[in-house]
Amino acid sequence: MRPSEHTRDVYRASERTIGPAHAEPSATDAVERVLDAGQRLVTERIELAKLDVQEAVTEKLSQGAMVIVPSLFAFGGWWILMAAVIAFLNSYLTLPASLAVVGGAHVLLGGGVAIGALKRGNHDERSAPNADEVVAARAGVRP
Repeated sequence: MRPSEHTRDVYRASERTIGPAHAEPSATDAVERVLDAGQRLVTERIELAKLDVQEAVTEKLSQGAMVIVPSLFAFGGWWILMAAVIAFLNSYLTLPASLAVVGGAHVLLGGGVAIGALKRGNHDERSAPNADEVVAARAGVRP
């Protein structure tokens, strides 16, 4: 028997004695299994992220509808209420004067809210530390 035939027979004998149930995976098989598991994990993570996004979008849309629908009813009710106020004032004033009173009240109310918001915003900006104060505070030095 030639040496090459002997090694070929030993190789074949080892293949026959170690069956698929008892065979230890080779390094390439292990790497392949790790890569497959990694691909499955990435795929499952993508699916999970997709489901999370769908759930978040659905939740935000339903929350938006819960805000918009009542707001539309309130807006319509406000118009009707203002029409009733104008009709009431119309018995004491002319129609243009009634409209001017209601419109003026809205302008004053809206202007007051806007001025209050601006003052509040300016107060928050003044109370917030600037970059120099933050750096000095971290260093333990007073500016």
